[in-house]
Amino acid sequence: MMERIDKKSGASTDRGARVTAKVETVAQAFLELLSLRGVDYFLANPGTDFASIVDGFALRQEQGKHSPRPLAIPHEVVVVSMAHGYYLVTGRPQAAMVHVGVGTANGLGAIMTASRARVPVLFGAGRTPITEEGELGCRSGYIHWGQECFDQAGVLREFVKWDYELRTASQLEVVVDRALSMAMSEPRGPVYLTLPREVLALPLEEVEFQAQSRFDLPTFHPDPTKVEQAADLLADSEFPLIITSSVGRTSEGVRALVDLAEAGGIGVVSFNPDTMNFPTDHPCHQGFLPDRLLPRADVVLVIDCDVPWYPNHVKPRESAAVVQVGIDPLYSRYPIRGFRSDLTVQGEPAVVLTELARALARHPGRDGEGIRERKAQLRDMHDEMWRQWKESAIKAAAECPLDFEWVSYQVNRILGEDTVLVNEYDMHLTQLESRHPGSYFGTPHAGYLGWGVGAALGIKLASPAKTVVVTVGDGSYMFSVPSACHFTSSAYQLPILVVVYNNQCWNAVKRAARTLHPKGWSARTNEYPLGELQPTAHFEKICEAFGGYGERVETPDQVEPALHRALHAVKNEKRQAVLNMVCKHP
Repeated sequence: MMERIDKKSGASTDRGARVTAKVETVAQAFLELLSLRGVDYFLANPGTDFASIVDGFALRQEQGKHSPRPLAIPHEVVVVSMAHGYYLVTGRPQAAMVHVGVGTANGLGAIMTASRARVPVLFGAGRTPITEEGELGCRSGYIHWGQECFDQAGVLREFVKWDYELRTASQLEVVVDRALSMAMSEPRGPVYLTLPREVLALPLEEVEFQAQSRFDLPTFHPDPTKVEQAADLLADSEFPLIITSSVGRTSEGVRALVDLAEAGGIGVVSFNPDTMNFPTDHPCHQGFLPDRLLPRADVVLVIDCDVPWYPNHVKPRESAAVVQVGIDPLYSRYPIRGFRSDLTVQGEPAVVLTELARALARHPGRDGEGIRERKAQLRDMHDEMWRQWKESAIKAAAECPLDFEWVSYQVNRILGEDTVLVNEYDMHLTQLESRHPGSYFGTPHAGYLGWGVGAALGIKLASPAKTVVVTVGDGSYMFSVPSACHFTSSAYQLPILVVVYNNQCWNAVKRAARTLHPKGWSARTNEYPLGELQPTAHFEKICEAFGGYGERVETPDQVEPALHRALHAVKNEKRQAVLNMVCKHP
């Protein structure tokens, strides 16, 4: 019997134990090892290289073994995005496998997204058969010549932490353990493993594995001296400011940030957030742009934030102290990043913030009265900011075509405590009331479109009791390969609600042209070649083709009832739904 597996780490609690399994091929041993290491799902877009894996899963099905569960996904973008979403909820990396180099190329954009988001994925691909004849698994079709690469991993090496090709059966355990350990060691990220067909087909009779991975993961603890230095800066500060994008990757990070903000009376800006970082109803929450407060701040604490401000638009004042905190606070994998750091504190953000809050609370120079006054000021600023945002949305209630703020306001109203919102760009955060860690996931910073719907499916897979809503633009929706997403939702009973903000254009493209050339030809003629997505499509019909609920929404009074009808389909009928919100064309 296998040892008990710790679901958080994916490892056995008995480090010295060994497990023996009867197998027939290397592929079967590979699946057995994934199960032992706590991998729940094997998300795949298969090809001829999967023959032995398919056979191995058939055996496991016959034996009544349920993990990892194989899911056939019709496109590689969805494969990787689902693994991404699953990790966001569970903290456990999943196996995502595609077909040789062509599948790798299709999944590359989603791997770039996972890389910048520091999401571990065991990304695998078959390898074109090495041999032309004489070996089990050798080449048997014309594609086996045309698909071969000189360096298959070279296609994505810049965006994975580690890559390797399995070469013999004897190295299977160390290769898989190294892959998972590299993915889960900080800063986390995807890894790439290629599996030649001949190696997967090699016969075996019995394998013996360690019950727990041979690699213990390293931990990062901050330098206590630097924590004290940061506490000194905050204690002496008249107006400190915190800017973060991703501290909410863990619930502990959110709680620690709240504790620090309260201990120091510090305003928090959640800039370009890819997670729920700080409760929006907390008086220290100061919105989503640093522009208003950054010039005023004398200490700027940047926590887990790759881009804390846009230097060509706003900067900290020269006299301000900038402290950067994170596992990799200087973002060593970014080719250029010039944000200064007067004090750099490396460590797990939740740990750093917890220690910093304690140090600040007991600091002899802490000005209790000044902190109370600052908190009151922050509360007034918070309340006025949110009042203006709500008023702006309500003023747009009569606009037709639909205004983004009005749609976002109504989407927020239907979100319950059991709802997870996934946002790929178009849900206006000024209308989102988000209070709990894990309730919101936003666009990762790689800029690859099409992540949102697949990620929402992965989140639903990981948390079936939750209601999952995903908001996307019409461009992002098309990039998500909607037919593959809706097939997956139907095939594996993963009902989600997709809200498409359909403005019939690439708004980012049009905005960039206007900003860079404010008196240029596009601005003068209101013509934006390459920026239009017209005529628009009936996106709701794609969902209907897979048995889901679809509705086109064109007037403001239709928005709220349409949202309720769609939610009823998702929650009560257990069907996926798409609302095609026809919005203003900017």
